[in-house]
Amino acid sequence: MVYLPHFPIPSSLGKAQIDYETVFERMSEVLEKLNNPHKKLPKVIHVAGTNGKGSTAALLAKIFSCANYKTHLYTSPHLHDCNERIVLNGEKISDIFLFEVMESVRIASQNIKLSFMEAFTIGAFLAFSKVEADILIVECGMGGRIDATNIIEQKLATIITPISFDHMEYLGNSIERIALEKAMIMRPKTPLIVASQPKDALRIIDILAKDQLIPTYYYDQDFSVMFDEESKEFDVEFFGKKENYFLEKIPQPSLQGSHQYINFSTAIACILAIKEEFPNLFNINQDHINQATASVSWPNRLEKVNNNLNKILQNNKSEIWIDGAHNVAGAFALARWILERKSEENFNKKIFVITGFSRNKCKKEFLENFRNVYDEIVSVTVDGEPYPEKAEVIAEIATSIQIKNHTCSDLLDAIHYIATNNNYKEVLIIICGSLHLARDVKKFGL
Repeated sequence: MVYLPHFPIPSSLGKAQIDYETVFERMSEVLEKLNNPHKKLPKVIHVAGTNGKGSTAALLAKIFSCANYKTHLYTSPHLHDCNERIVLNGEKISDIFLFEVMESVRIASQNIKLSFMEAFTIGAFLAFSKVEADILIVECGMGGRIDATNIIEQKLATIITPISFDHMEYLGNSIERIALEKAMIMRPKTPLIVASQPKDALRIIDILAKDQLIPTYYYDQDFSVMFDEESKEFDVEFFGKKENYFLEKIPQPSLQGSHQYINFSTAIACILAIKEEFPNLFNINQDHINQATASVSWPNRLEKVNNNLNKILQNNKSEIWIDGAHNVAGAFALARWILERKSEENFNKKIFVITGFSRNKCKKEFLENFRNVYDEIVSVTVDGEPYPEKAEVIAEIATSIQIKNHTCSDLLDAIHYIATNNNYKEVLIIICGSLHLARDVKKFGL
């Protein structure tokens, strides 16, 4: 029987579009045939949210690894191959092992219609149950309440990263409804760590947490972050129920952008909350945290591109960056990073934003974040996107809000356009929107 936690749902939020049973009953039928691998996992930290959950999960995994604990990591989506989603003790799952577990899922699920996420998650759980580890970090795919990963019953801790508007067709059209969907990863008497949130999201999370008697650790209430603008080092202050912690001079995050200070402090707060709730479970100290903070990597999150695309620009001082920003909050964080770069001494590069989306995903609110922080937006039709939005549609939206723009057929065409029309002078290019652009960066940059 699937564990379905009771939550008080305010009637004003409306009825959910999809019920628990729709997802979990068909999953549990397959899992039972596979001897319930989701009940044989290492201790689980479950991460949900709109933005920052991948970075937060990656840092958590890195901290445990630096402390010499065997660590598994489950994330989505993948950028180049499905193996990226399942990391077993620091290594992507092999093709042979991936085929083995997914073939087991295929055989067990005959006549049961599973979505890709449901089937792949079952395969991931099967893999994780077969390889010994001390901890498993699980990132939600979408939402939380009906996300395939939420079939896990017992969790060591849960995390909710910053919530904003995304996937509204599935999660709802209000911050409160989206927060409700995300918050339902929590479990009774299991510590919940909550990053910076809009007040309406925070209110919903707090209602559910109090109903479930959940020990909570809120950003700006139970933990906070302060950083030095010169050294870029940061401090984390944590107010526990039993003990307080003050971690000083943590190295600058290896991931770009000031928003990473919130993501990193949330991951660190999770480590301290576990230490507070389960003092003898893990032995992790600040040296492990410092090492992880300075070295963790997470592809496509303000990642600097260094391949054949750079050669097109014919200027070794030019830069190309790829980022996964695809919603309004992500665009806001990215625009802030651009402003930080512009404030650097002797910065004199022209700034271009190359963006493309899946169909109907481009919103004027996304593009408005880049007003007055760039020289031009270049819209493209994403070559690797199954259902790409036409570059001309993106351009129409940009033009409607008086943003300077240009259309190109694809990413390669956009790089050539920027190089030739800028006479090969120094430029800073940021590629964002559809995550499939990361695949195009690799394909065209070979």
